Formats: sequence, structure tokens, C-alpha cells
Amino acid sequence: MGEMSFSGGVYQSLPARAYCDETVFAQERVRIFRRSWQLVGHQTDIPNFGDYVVEDISGVSVIVIRGQDGEIRAFYNVCVHRGHELLNGKGCTKKMTCPYHAWTYDTTGQLRAAPNAAAFPGFDKSRYKLRPVRVELFFGLILVNLDPDARPMAKLAREALTEITEYAPNLTTYKRADRTERLARANWKVVAENFNECYHCAVVHKTLTTGVVDPDQYRTSGFDYGIRHASPARPEGQKSYSYVADPEARTDKFLTWWFFPLFALQVYPGGIVNTYRWKPLAVDATKIEVDWWLPEAKPNAVEHEIILQHRTTTFAEDAPIVDSVQRGLESGALGYGALVVDDACSSQSEHPIMAFNAHYQKAMETTAP
Repeated sequence: MGEMSFSGGVYQSLPARAYCDETVFAQERVRIFRRSWQLVGHQTDIPNFGDYVVEDISGVSVIVIRGQDGEIRAFYNVCVHRGHELLNGKGCTKKMTCPYHAWTYDTTGQLRAAPNAAAFPGFDKSRYKLRPVRVELFFGLILVNLDPDARPMAKLAREALTEITEYAPNLTTYKRADRTERLARANWKVVAENFNECYHCAVVHKTLTTGVVDPDQYRTSGFDYGIRHASPARPEGQKSYSYVADPEARTDKFLTWWFFPLFALQVYPGGIVNTYRWKPLAVDATKIEVDWWLPEAKPNAVEHEIILQHRTTTFAEDAPIVDSVQRGLESGALGYGALVVDDACSSQSEHPIMAFNAHYQKAMETTAP
């Protein structure tokens, strides 16, 4: 598809009911969330044989576990005997034993033992295996998709691969160093639109626009995978934290790759990496998690500086915005909002929301399985 193009003008947003209607949210869960790549974590979260994490993926419990062969696999967290969940939380186990009837599976999902199995005529353990879930590693990030026929992430994101390799070259070995999170009392689309447009940045995000990015050169573009954000770093004397902007080391830009619909990868000036993950919990509730992936699990002084700055400025500043928009949409006062786009597709333009809407409408028009 390549880069999306938009003409300047005034356009119409999605209808307000799209952000408030339980029926729409239920359709999104089936047609979008359960067909999309979702971020679970990083391969360094589960480095050893038997390390696992259980995640809720749009209402479905999924186990991600590292096997004896070093492979990371994912399964529905469902015993194939009677449907009981197998594991909770995170930990390390060499086998998965159901707490209901003690059916026991290995880390490949194969049934290895069942009480009294020898006394059951015709019982064949080899016929019983946990149902797998698609899992892929993307620059070391663990992604899962409940759709077995989903397009591979590397193909979906092909337009971003070279740039990510250049600007986050060591991400595959990075470690989780910090997390910032909150529960937004807003629909996931309100949160996504706010994340992707920068029309509000000069009004709301003073630290970001004066000390991190250049709003005059900040650009967003729609692609097949989602939306790309890019800006040169601020020059010496204007920086809001003590990074080194080195073009040769590829530490001189702010970059974001937002992957429709529920996660993003960011590189802050200085080559400091984070991911965003959105978890739609209800039509009006979205959990937001920002994880920082760094060379070491303990941030250095500069890394700590930007983590704290992000938490107390940009991240905190967006919280009341999205909650207020949700209340406004629920009030019944607005049928449709206006989207304003300039011909230059500058940072003062809402063309990223147009790109979001194109992805959203395409996904919602797809026939549900």
C-alpha cells in the first residue's frame, strides 16, 4: 500500500456512538483485537527453560512459555480435558499440570500424563495437545495473534524494518527496565487518536515540543502497518534531558512506529527505547502500559531522566485529555467531530486520525469468522 496520502480539508470523525456503544466494542473484539498482533513482552522476560507469562489477550487467557529447546511458544490457557485454566501470572515450570484433574503437559503442549490413564480403554495421550496460539519475535519483542491465518508481522511491518534496525539495533538483547501505566477512562480509539495526532502537542505537551521534538519538522505518515512519527532532536541548549544526538550513531531522532491497533515502538533521542501497549478492558476503559527496554535492567542517569520526564509530563498530560473527550462523546452533544487537515500534513494537522480511520474501517468491514 505504501505511504497514505491526504488532501487538505475538513473531514468528519467517526460517529460518537462508535466510542460509546457496547455492541460496537463487542464487534471490535472479534473483528480487530482477536485478529491483530498484540505485544506480550520481550524475549529477555522469559530467558530460561520453563519461564512463562500468562496474558489476557482481549478476553482470552494465553500462556507464553520457553521450551527446553529454547523456543518460545504460546497456547490457549485451557486444559483440553475439561477446559480448566492451567497457569496464572508468571513463573517457571518444566510442566503444566491442570489443577482440576492433574492432566500434565510439557512445554511443547503435548499431554504427558493423566491420572489412571492406563485403565481407560482406547486412551491415547498423543491425541491430546494444548491448542497453540500464533507467536512471533519482532526485534526481540514477543507478539501473539489469536488468528492462525494472520499475516506475519515481518511482512505487515516491512516498511518499518530497515529504520527500526538502524535506530534500535540492539533491541533483541534489551531488558525491561521500567514501566509507567494507568487506566484511562476512555475508549481505546480515543486513546489511539490522541497518541497519533500532534495537533494538541503545542497546547498540552510543552516539555515535549520545546525540549525533545521540533514541532515545525514533526511529521506523521500512515502506512500499511499503522502510523510513523518522526522528528529531529532538539539542538544543544534546548534539550530537556542530557542525551547525545549523534547522526552516525542514529541517536539524533525521535521516532515512533504505531502498529494498528494496540501497540507502538518508540525511540527517544539518545537511542532510548520504549513500547506502548493498550489493553481495551471495556468500551470506556483502556489500560495503558509503557515499558522501557534498555541495555541493562537498571537505567543509567540519562535513561532515568527521560523515563521520569515522560512519566510526569507527556504521559501524565494525556490522562485528563482522553478522559474528558470520552465524557464529551458520551454526553450526546456531539454526533460527529471535525478533523482538520492541512496540505502539508504538518504537525498541526489531523491526517493521522484519517489514517487511523482507514485502518479501522477496513478492519471492521472484514467478515467476522
